[in-house]
Amino acid sequence: MYIKKITIFTSVLAIIALSVGFIGCERIAPMIPDGEMPEMMDEDITIGVVVSLTGKDAQPYGLPMKRGFIMARDEINNAMHGSGSIKFILEDDKSSEEGAIAAVQRLVDRDVPAIVGIAVSDYLEDAFPIAQDAGIVTFSSVSSAAGLSKEIGDFAFRAGLATDILIPNGVITTHAILGYQNVAVIYDEIDRYSGSVRDELKKALEASGVTILTEETFKTKETTFTQQLTNIKNLETQPDALFIAALAQEMTEIIKQGREIGISDSVRLIVPDLTNAEVQKAGDAAEGAITFTGWSNLTDTPGNQTFIQNYQAKFGHEPGPWAAQSYATLKILAAAIAKAPSADSTAIRDALAETMDFSTILGKSGNFSFDPNGEALYEEIVLIAKDGELQIFTELPDDEMQPMEAPTVTIGIAVDQSGDNAEPYGLPMKRGLDLARDEINMLGHVNIMFEYVDAQGTVKGGVAAVQELVNFGVPVIIGIGISTHLEEAFPIAQAAGVVAISPISSAAGLSSLGNYIFRIGLATNILTPTGIMVTQEKLGYQNVAMIYDEADTYSTSSYQELKKALEANNVTILSTETFKTKDIDFRMQLTNIMNLDPQPDTLFIAALSGEMIEIIKQGREVGIPDSVDFVVPDLTNAEAEAAGAAAEGAVAFAGWSNLFDTPGNTDFIQNYMAEYNREPEPWAAQAYATLYILANAIAKAESIDSDAIQDALAQTTDLPTILGNFSFDPNGEAMYDRIDERIALIVKDGKLQILE
Repeated sequence: MYIKKITIFTSVLAIIALSVGFIGCERIAPMIPDGEMPEMMDEDITIGVVVSLTGKDAQPYGLPMKRGFIMARDEINNAMHGSGSIKFILEDDKSSEEGAIAAVQRLVDRDVPAIVGIAVSDYLEDAFPIAQDAGIVTFSSVSSAAGLSKEIGDFAFRAGLATDILIPNGVITTHAILGYQNVAVIYDEIDRYSGSVRDELKKALEASGVTILTEETFKTKETTFTQQLTNIKNLETQPDALFIAALAQEMTEIIKQGREIGISDSVRLIVPDLTNAEVQKAGDAAEGAITFTGWSNLTDTPGNQTFIQNYQAKFGHEPGPWAAQSYATLKILAAAIAKAPSADSTAIRDALAETMDFSTILGKSGNFSFDPNGEALYEEIVLIAKDGELQIFTELPDDEMQPMEAPTVTIGIAVDQSGDNAEPYGLPMKRGLDLARDEINMLGHVNIMFEYVDAQGTVKGGVAAVQELVNFGVPVIIGIGISTHLEEAFPIAQAAGVVAISPISSAAGLSSLGNYIFRIGLATNILTPTGIMVTQEKLGYQNVAMIYDEADTYSTSSYQELKKALEANNVTILSTETFKTKDIDFRMQLTNIMNLDPQPDTLFIAALSGEMIEIIKQGREVGIPDSVDFVVPDLTNAEAEAAGAAAEGAVAFAGWSNLFDTPGNTDFIQNYMAEYNREPEPWAAQAYATLYILANAIAKAESIDSDAIQDALAQTTDLPTILGNFSFDPNGEAMYDRIDERIALIVKDGKLQILE
């Protein structure tokens, strides 16, 4: 069964943006603050710049790049107040491979720590390996043929979106809106970038069920394309769209000549990396043409409008994408030098590789990251030429719309809707899932339906629920919050080849039960060591006691990870007390702890919700003094409120909080409160994120087949979510970025706050 992708950008961040509108806040342009440049900036640092100053590539690429680099350099240097500056050695690649090779070699001989520039992928693949071999950082602001940074090596980085990122998502967007079914393609068969665009178009179109009627080719520097375009015009089945993969000069001529020889306006021209400059040169022929790009003058990314104004004031005309990407490139590089802090190429390389969620003027939201191969990650923009200018492309006028029925996918949901675990875990998960489903369905690209089965808060109920959903034939099951229940229930889905995702289960190692099993909550062996590292530094505990549920898989796993982490940090564990699930009286164990000599600095509590609350309350009731901190992994505001004054000062380790500044989190909280008249619980937030992560995988797979979804989930990397940038490790366990910066919370005035 075929399903269209529901995401229009490289990540599900775009779905959230469209649904709840969290993108668009105004921020200051990404400058490097005073005092954050490295000590070597007391002296000048010299960067090599290679651009086309002469030849055919100068005006469309090289000169705009030069202007973008100069503007960023001047802003950075002005911020330094004379304490040192960035200098350029500017080299002309003369619009040729030979020129690029010679230019890079000269800069390597000058021993610069980094080289920026080179627009054309053909030039880059021959020139950048010279710098790689010399251990010098190279950073192309424009080149985007797929795979080049990986091919060249670990010193190579690129700021432009590679074609294997840009093209698939552009096809998703335009196909969803335009509904084309039969298309033609024309591309430059000797240009690396154009060939890469063609390859990615072919894969994306075929994956979308689109028929490619014909492919026509030409060669760089050709000026007449009449024969190829006539062949397309005379096709027995007229294409709905013509995809053009070419560099600037050929691109412009193909657009003009296509309309001149009579290709109808009903055939939509789709031209990746089309700019306003080419639109103006092509004139009326470009009207209605659509492009996929990494930057637009219409976005409100951080500092973008200020950049545009300053660029116009400095150079007398509006910037294009190649100037903008070059401007951003130098800002990203300067931040890496500041972080290094060193002018050594290896240190700069390492700092660049760690770039994550850096605010730039690029993409839809401005968040810029590198993937593990040095390729740029941000949300691409889809534009349409209207009245001679590129505009944001979101939908067609009503008279041009081609209604398309949104495909339906049914997901199985196994959560505790009754029993002891319903309100602390199951019902919050249900609320989070329902909210995410409604937001995604509002986009109209897919209709997600849920088949709910009550897991009843027991192992038996969880097993029965998963079996019922497997029998129902769903491709994916979401739910089962309790680790003890999961380890019995999810193997049923694994054996049937059905994807099973738990939003909240976190006992260590359970995803290793099989390759169809994934978890969104941070496993205890990830959450706990980081929590200990942060809290031990802040609280300074040296002698501790522990109490945990020996009958519960999660609690036992939490205890084991706590024990390992405490011992690794040279903390003495004075005593360990145990209990069993559904016990209600813990006074004997807590009295034993109170009577310890010496008295512990901290009591660690590993328990599920009901027992956790009672231990906190009874601990203070039996006389454990306030000087003994309670550290309670996965403590929530609901439990803090239920424990009352006894919870004041308790510390939690958390993967999500309503205080986090993660993408879309504020809007999620507002929408949740509007829908349910209560603040969201972590389990609701993790369930909400779960459906977006799954939706992104279905979009990537373009299928509701379990095997395809499993493969796409396994490849999830640095996906922006309300939990932070989200990835799966090789075992299907969750990983969030920057967790050490926000993991620890403390109860103050009855509410969890960030532990300072």
